Amino acid sequence: MSNEIKVSDVHHHVTNYKAGFKTRMNSERSMLMMPMNVVMVAKIKGMITKDELHKAVETLRKRHAFLAVRVYFDEQDYGWFNTDNVPAVPVRIVESTAPDTCESLIKSEWKTVFPYETGPLVRLTLVQKVNDCELIVTGHHVICDGTSLTYLIRDILSQLGKEETGVLPPPPSITLETVPNPKKMKPVQKLIMKIISKKWNKAGIKFNQKDMNRMLNKFWKLNSRPSICRWELSAETTRNLVSKCRQENVTVNSALWAAFLSAQYKVQGNKPAFRKQAGMAVSTRNKLKVPVGECLGFYASSLSLKLKHVPGISFWDNARQVHKAIHKELDKTDIFRMLVTEFLPPTLLDSFYFCKYDGLDNSLARKMLKQLKWNKTSFGYSITNVGKVNIDTEYGSRKLEAVYGPLLYSDVNEKVVGITTVNGILTFSMSCSAENVNSEAVEKIYKQVMRIIESECSHT
Repeated sequence: MSNEIKVSDVHHHVTNYKAGFKTRMNSERSMLMMPMNVVMVAKIKGMITKDELHKAVETLRKRHAFLAVRVYFDEQDYGWFNTDNVPAVPVRIVESTAPDTCESLIKSEWKTVFPYETGPLVRLTLVQKVNDCELIVTGHHVICDGTSLTYLIRDILSQLGKEETGVLPPPPSITLETVPNPKKMKPVQKLIMKIISKKWNKAGIKFNQKDMNRMLNKFWKLNSRPSICRWELSAETTRNLVSKCRQENVTVNSALWAAFLSAQYKVQGNKPAFRKQAGMAVSTRNKLKVPVGECLGFYASSLSLKLKHVPGISFWDNARQVHKAIHKELDKTDIFRMLVTEFLPPTLLDSFYFCKYDGLDNSLARKMLKQLKWNKTSFGYSITNVGKVNIDTEYGSRKLEAVYGPLLYSDVNEKVVGITTVNGILTFSMSCSAENVNSEAVEKIYKQVMRIIESECSHT
């Protein structure tokens, strides 16, 4: 096999999946018309054929309802997920030994719009090399998060290994009924929401798939140079990191944050001010009244907090400060705060990036865009640590070597980091705009993070 890339798409004439699943879109509606494609990548020893992959994911549509959904709007413009008449999950096969093929394909996946009106909102790309392959799983953020796609990778491999995966119940929605002790809205807040809704509805602004395609095309013209860096710790270094964090009484997540903040400080400094602001993903998967389990779905919230490297103190003292700041913010932040969007017109939730990129001139949309801090680069880092995921490594003749992600591109976060631990190996992925962070700075940050972790955890 040469370095020349060979691509083939799988077009199977199959019966569309009809399970009668239907559920209303809630707070995730605000992401529907945004550049929010999530990618996870599995590095696999051994080969997979296109027919095997297609058959595996089609079988899994019985297990994961969101593998077979489309979106439609009702008379009140509310969005609904529905499994009726949804085509097969697209499967693409790419044959290439070029080292940067996977990164190029991930960028392409970010830029490729999902046809939400027809579905599905997931697609697969398999990069075949000589004796191994990389499976790229892409989903729209409205129906998945990094943990979801990691479970999906495991389930695909299980199907390939002829293992039974079973059927899961429909993914539960995050609503006022499923959230424990939802915060009640004050009368003045209800009044404000009523005024906003009346004013927005009077304007009669709505968007469709064609509008979204046009706006996202403008987005990618202005964000045309995303960059990706992926790396991993050895199994030994991963073990040493976990052991050292226990000794120092901090979480692995806090230590990793401290390492990235230190690297940012040494390579970029603490200015502009947004480099002292951090966005951290928080899972809501285990915080609902109803069990979520291993469902494919969007179960993520975020913390916005002030974090920075403090020179003159030890790495572990920095890690303890980060640990304290994160837990303080967790205690006071309502991670289900986006439920307030249930009281807003759904088309207003669609409007934010139309205001930012497509020339929509509306004061309400502008104010909400600013309130959400989506109007400019607001954070030095956004870090999503999926954590340790229990996945078998042996699947017949195939072996799972590593999982990378979640990989996301954001114009709000200068640097987006995804961290996953599978099979005792901790992997990193970092994406950013080459206009904002050049390749030299990316390499310096990556090497600095590795240097810090290896030096601080070499003796446990």
